[in-house]
Amino acid sequence: MSNFKLLFSDYFEIENSVLENFGALNICLSSDLPMFIDPFLLFASEKAEYKELHKKVVQHLLILKDYATENEGKDVDINLFKFSEIKQNWLGLSKYGNVGKGLGEKFANGAITAFNGFYNTFGEEEITAETHIEKLTLLNSGVGKDFISDFTTNLIQEYLLEYTEKFAKKYLKENQTKDFSIRCQFDEKTKIWLPRVFKLPYFFREQKGDFIILTPLDILTVDDAIINNSDFYSSFNSVTRSLENASLRTAVNEFFRSHLPRKPLKKDKLFAFLKTIRKFPDLVDYYIKLKEDKKTEFSSATISEINALKEELVDALTPLCDILNNNSDFYKVTSNSYEEALQRALFLKDVIENNDGYRIFYDGSKPIAKEDTIQRIFRLTWYASPYDVNAEVNNGRGPADYKVSFGSGDSTIVEFKLAKSSSLKRNLENQTDIYKTASKSAKDISVILCYTASDIRKVNKILKEIKKENHENIIIIDATRKLSASKV
Repeated sequence: MSNFKLLFSDYFEIENSVLENFGALNICLSSDLPMFIDPFLLFASEKAEYKELHKKVVQHLLILKDYATENEGKDVDINLFKFSEIKQNWLGLSKYGNVGKGLGEKFANGAITAFNGFYNTFGEEEITAETHIEKLTLLNSGVGKDFISDFTTNLIQEYLLEYTEKFAKKYLKENQTKDFSIRCQFDEKTKIWLPRVFKLPYFFREQKGDFIILTPLDILTVDDAIINNSDFYSSFNSVTRSLENASLRTAVNEFFRSHLPRKPLKKDKLFAFLKTIRKFPDLVDYYIKLKEDKKTEFSSATISEINALKEELVDALTPLCDILNNNSDFYKVTSNSYEEALQRALFLKDVIENNDGYRIFYDGSKPIAKEDTIQRIFRLTWYASPYDVNAEVNNGRGPADYKVSFGSGDSTIVEFKLAKSSSLKRNLENQTDIYKTASKSAKDISVILCYTASDIRKVNKILKEIKKENHENIIIIDATRKLSASKV
């Protein structure tokens, strides 16, 4: 049996089928799975409990609207509009661990402004069957599925805790559960989140282990939220065609066209779209009504989608860890941050090239070619490390893959790239230097994954052109498919 228990079922030593039959996602306890709670699935569900949850989410947003508009947005307690990410469900975009950004001051100020401006009629809709929280995101391309999911998770947390407690009491051993007091009930009078005690699964193998939250599969998606900004833009023609009032339809189309140049580019169309929506705000509700009318066509993440994620992000990790643990001192390296990162990358190179580790980067004969997947897999290079390892750390000049540090005076930037990347040369020339300056890091390491012989030739040619041949901090990993020893 593997020493690396990455899935909930492995950690608690139960069958995956137990979770499936209960209807819960078998989460990864090493890093977030990129899945999200979609409130529209609550609205569209036939389950009465989900419909009530949707109303509860909307109702809380209406309470916030009342707070935001009491005095035209002045002297509002901004903390009421802040929501930390509930990391214990292990869902989201974090590639290292489960700590995300949550909804902070930017969201709070934006919500207060919106309720006193464009969305001052939120909750008073006559065109749609119900109010939808996603409506607040439709004019902001920077607000996506992670925001919607985080907000929804906060407001249905009490239900998720009850759901998890029910599972824990039925299927887990006494030593695998523990009582936790969690603030999950909002008191409108005091404007305070009140605590409740739940018996929950927790990291019982670790000291001071945190609790864990399970999530029902039928409210999760791996794609964009059903109601989202980009879909609204691409559906604009369908929205205008759905307008039964011919005069309004003509006025909308003429206004849109009047803001386009003779040969419009995509940015011109987007500008005209936003102008038109602000001129005719009811178009937002007509778009949402189209979604409501087709609610039976939408479904949660399929088992095949979940299995594909699991194969890419989880199944590859356990055998990789086992190989590293059994065939090297990979998890015993201790020195400064640069030596630590360099030795781990070199160990990884050796395992991939000489111990069949390359297999984890393939789905059959097809290479897993997404940088996102590769970065999540490389996250395991820091399993059991005493160093502070932050993924996608952003200190002012864009996110680096990893910053490895031991105290304030010892840090190293590590970047993982695919050889096939069209920006590889530029990145090798400039990117890590920029990150080093922004992060005040003295060292950097670049790890480049090659799937083909031509990838390797390309990288060697680039290194020669930029005069960085044979630099120890640029590690080329040959992940080409290998012949078996009997055929060599």
